[in-house]
Amino acid sequence: MQLRLFLILIVALFSVSSTALVIRYVVTVPALTLAFWRMLTASMMLWSYEIIEKKEPLSAINRKRVFFAGVFLGLHFACFFLGVRYTSIANATLFATLGPLFTSIIAFFQRKKTPPLVYLGLLIALVGVLINQYSDLSLSSDNLFGNALSLLSSFFIAITFIIAAKIRENTDNVVYGRSLFFVASITIAIISTFTNSSLFSFEKQHIFWFLFLGFVPSILGHNMLNYALKYFSPTAVVSVPLGEPIIASFFGYLIFKELIPASSLISAPIILGGVFLVLKSQDRT
Repeated sequence: MQLRLFLILIVALFSVSSTALVIRYVVTVPALTLAFWRMLTASMMLWSYEIIEKKEPLSAINRKRVFFAGVFLGLHFACFFLGVRYTSIANATLFATLGPLFTSIIAFFQRKKTPPLVYLGLLIALVGVLINQYSDLSLSSDNLFGNALSLLSSFFIAITFIIAAKIRENTDNVVYGRSLFFVASITIAIISTFTNSSLFSFEKQHIFWFLFLGFVPSILGHNMLNYALKYFSPTAVVSVPLGEPIIASFFGYLIFKELIPASSLISAPIILGGVFLVLKSQDRT
């Protein structure tokens, strides 16, 4: 694996891990409102880049692909942000990071050859996630709706990355990302309409967090994962967020002075080792 790609994925992992912390901090802002402004802000930032450097537009076939990828990404964020509000963060994080399982199943039915070490790496990483989240997991009926939404979010992100891998074969990442995030924001806006959730239920001080979500976890996070899709399989890329619980615990210690649980210290090398094995096994470079 090239060092540059490895560093990009590390930045992406740290960036996406900040999302749960913001959701927790701005509890007064509705989940769908946060998700909508995150996507719209990220899209506008990438479209603004056109002022600096002109980009080739999407091809006709990729416009269709981006539309579907954007819809699935919007569904992913809507389900995840709502899932965090209807279940524990531990449950939401666990179920929302099962994307690699879905991409592996889809690859199997597509008869794509997957190195055995990928499955071993996934198994190791998922065992690590279970160790990390075990003490806080709750599968009671009270959490059923939130758990289901979080699981759906992992399925939707898996589909998004599978479509994105095809687009990224011949499409610039900025061109893809700006359209992807815009379609996702429209999708979330439509969902908000049907659920009677106002997109303007926020105060002036929350605008900073919209900008933060648009730049850090979206552009530095998800958009960097999209960049890596040109060099890794969707299963490998969607495995990277498995390390999110570890990084979130680290940030929680720095920001909220929360003690890092012993389970996080034990599971960290297991999760990161499993993810590294997956990436190393499916390195396209």
